Amino acid sequence: MSSTLVEGDIAVAVIDALTSQICVVDPEGVIFAVNRAWKQFTAENSPGQVRDHIGVSYLNVCRHSIGPGSEEALDFANGLRAVLRGEREFFQIEYPCHSAKEIRWFLARVSPLRRRSPSIEHNNIGAVVSHMNITDRKLAEMDYARLASTDQLTGLPNRRFFDEFAKLDMDRFLQFGEPSSLLMVDLDHFKTINDTYGHAAGDEVLRRVAALGKLVFRSCDLFIRWGGEEFVCLLPRTDEWGAILAAEKLRSAIEQLSIFSNGKALPVTASIGVASIDSTDQAMDSALLRADRALYRAKECGRNRVRS
Repeated sequence: MSSTLVEGDIAVAVIDALTSQICVVDPEGVIFAVNRAWKQFTAENSPGQVRDHIGVSYLNVCRHSIGPGSEEALDFANGLRAVLRGEREFFQIEYPCHSAKEIRWFLARVSPLRRRSPSIEHNNIGAVVSHMNITDRKLAEMDYARLASTDQLTGLPNRRFFDEFAKLDMDRFLQFGEPSSLLMVDLDHFKTINDTYGHAAGDEVLRRVAALGKLVFRSCDLFIRWGGEEFVCLLPRTDEWGAILAAEKLRSAIEQLSIFSNGKALPVTASIGVASIDSTDQAMDSALLRADRALYRAKECGRNRVRS
């Protein structure tokens, strides 16, 4: 390394070599230094506007933020202010920063900037702010979450996803009184299909029923694979009569399925139990229990029918 580089030159060279966007703010939150990555990002994403933000209050930038990440901007401003005041030693937050060309997420970090000598009065001279692109990690997390909440055979959401969705629907019912209903669907004699035609045929039946549900139900309805040969559908803003009509539509469509195995048609029907959420329910479990009881009544009455 050249001996002509003074300590300040080395610091600037190191900061410019970093891929994260970095700026330094004074105790009032005004930007007084930025690195090369910051300048490049600003030039690419804010053409014709402020090139590097030198002399601009970062707190004001956060306060007037719009678009993706604007909700997190106020939290970030509060975190930055807390570090500048010495109330926090460190602050970080993840936020979306999507552009017209790509989906992006960043991790913003704030660390206090202090003089080297602790004996100097007021040694806190500002803060260092860095923004690191974490899009790859965020997309991987989202993909993992999607896989964890999806039934691999049918592609439908699974019980884990249902539990989260059901909480939101239950909260809406308790707060606004909007009706919701449940369907508990069980494929009739499914074990016989597996034993007679093989598990591959049984898997095909499950996939075809899953595809039917996507056609029969509305986009706001949640149709999931509950497990084995059972499916559940949550119908928001639907009373019991509306749920019975939806259940009958599904039952009829399943009965008309044309599925063949080795040239033989597979007999596929379903029994469906219907229940609506009522004022006595504090959780979705009680409504599920009523739908399950209605399902067993459908089976006792001869299967391939709807009961509530």
